[in-house]
Amino acid sequence: MKMFSLVYIVEDDWITSTVTELLIKKNRAFGRVQKYPNGQVAFDELQRAQQHAAEVPDLILLDLNMPVMDGWEFLDAFSGLALQKPVHVCVLTSSIHPDDIEKSKSYKEVEGYFPKPINNGMLDQLVQLLG
Repeated sequence: MKMFSLVYIVEDDWITSTVTELLIKKNRAFGRVQKYPNGQVAFDELQRAQQHAAEVPDLILLDLNMPVMDGWEFLDAFSGLALQKPVHVCVLTSSIHPDDIEKSKSYKEVEGYFPKPINNGMLDQLVQLLG
């Protein structure tokens, strides 16, 4: 049984999002993956899903530094959504700056902070953390 039937990858770097997708698809804890190149596109899809009672993700892997709407702006907007089920959000970023790590803790929606690139061990850790 899959723990996370739908995962959003919100990442502007195509290579990073593709590698993340491939690793997720090899892990039995994960199901379908949808990729979004920035926070605005992902947020628009969440709003659409909410308005049409469509499936929302079980997990969002969120980059912080993106064009259009970055991860921080996404989190600000996401915190205002009233979704029909809880959605886990984990930051997946190249930033290891202590200020970013601390800032991420100020968002109740953020349940984990992982450095890029993600690997199988990190995915297992994520499953343990959120399972």
